[in-house]
Amino acid sequence: MDWEQLAIIAQIATGVATLALAAFLVRQIALQRQALELAHRDSERAHKDSERELLYTSNRLYTDIMGRIVDPEFGPIWRRGTLDYDSLAPDEQIQFQMWCQISQIAQATNFRTGHDGAEREGGASRIEVQNQVAWRQWPGVATYYERFGRQHTYDSDLRQLLDRVFLETQGREVETTWALGVNNRDS
Repeated sequence: MDWEQLAIIAQIATGVATLALAAFLVRQIALQRQALELAHRDSERAHKDSERELLYTSNRLYTDIMGRIVDPEFGPIWRRGTLDYDSLAPDEQIQFQMWCQISQIAQATNFRTGHDGAEREGGASRIEVQNQVAWRQWPGVATYYERFGRQHTYDSDLRQLLDRVFLETQGREVETTWALGVNNRDS
């Protein structure tokens, strides 16, 4: 066998080795792609699980909040407070404030996570519609928002939405001089 034949055999062997390596790399890329797709599906499932858990937790909190209304001791305070916040005694105001604050925290959580309800015709979210109805029926809750709750509404988009609902339901702008129950209008 001369050198020319040996070179041809070496080239053929190199070509076969290159082809085998290419096939191996194609297989590795396919396996890597499958692994990435599986990881992506797992990530989506974990995200949905987390989102579902957040919604269940939020729903439990909301159920607990609403359950307080039927409490024989707090129920009458809640009823008077919703109709006229100023009719409550100081210790009753504190109880009513805590109920309102817990309600607003649940609402803010739903708003921040995008679970404030599907946009409805006219662009109103569930939070907007619920507050429109609630603040018309229960002006004491709107009073709480103006005097206390607005200070605890840290999301500026939610605050703008609630300010707009306040204007629609109370017929006037929110007095922004209130800070934690004290009106600093004349300070």
